[in-house]
Amino acid sequence: MFGAFWVSASGLLSQRAAVDVLSNNIANINTVSYKKNAVQFKDLIYQRVNAIGEFEPNNSSRTGILMGTGTQVSSMQKVFSQGGLEQTDNPYDIAIIGNGFFQVLLPDGTLAYTRDGSFKVDSDGSLVTAQGYKVEPPIKIPEGSTNLTISPEGKVSVVMADTGQTNEIGNISLYYPPNPDGLLAIGENLYLPTVASGKMVEQIGDQKTSELRQGFLERSNVELSDEMTQLIIAQRAYQLNAQALQAADEMLQAATNIRG
Repeated sequence: MFGAFWVSASGLLSQRAAVDVLSNNIANINTVSYKKNAVQFKDLIYQRVNAIGEFEPNNSSRTGILMGTGTQVSSMQKVFSQGGLEQTDNPYDIAIIGNGFFQVLLPDGTLAYTRDGSFKVDSDGSLVTAQGYKVEPPIKIPEGSTNLTISPEGKVSVVMADTGQTNEIGNISLYYPPNPDGLLAIGENLYLPTVASGKMVEQIGDQKTSELRQGFLERSNVELSDEMTQLIIAQRAYQLNAQALQAADEMLQAATNIRG
């Protein structure tokens, strides 16, 4: 009976974590290029009450009795499926179609990665993220230039103010890790590579599996209907675990009230 308390408690903690993850997904449904989280569970160690293969007095074999001890969260993963595209007609907005990440430079010199292509130009003419982090390799827009054009391959061109000619001023590269599930999310739509993700590799030549769309942004890949369904399931599972805990408490109370 006491085991029911810990089993139910583990279920409550696990379902609470699931609700937290789903709530965060729903909160970021309008966040540019947000990738939803998914939570997985695993069962805990089993307590062996009777060994498998033991023989009963009547010489009949039994399969054994194993009592489970509950559940816990085994992992939380980012789901890097493609989000829908939203047309903005802003020449500095860029959406990635397919795999890949933009590379940006953080203030401490660390290279971070993002799929958020809501770029702008800072006071130096450099292409930066909404938070002000510079794109790497750097893209600098010449002063007075017009007609910024970004090709699907990432080539950046402008019409020069002094000559009126179209010049290519740089290239926006895309990078991809061997294992995207191993990336470390640090907020602000940024990710850092880890030992689990492997080293980021630039997509070049025949290795390119993605393309860019100027004037578009990638929306969150959160589907509200799916998240609400999973939220209801997690809520009901939490309620059932709470009821199991209450039932165990009532059984224990009944046992302690028995008088000989």
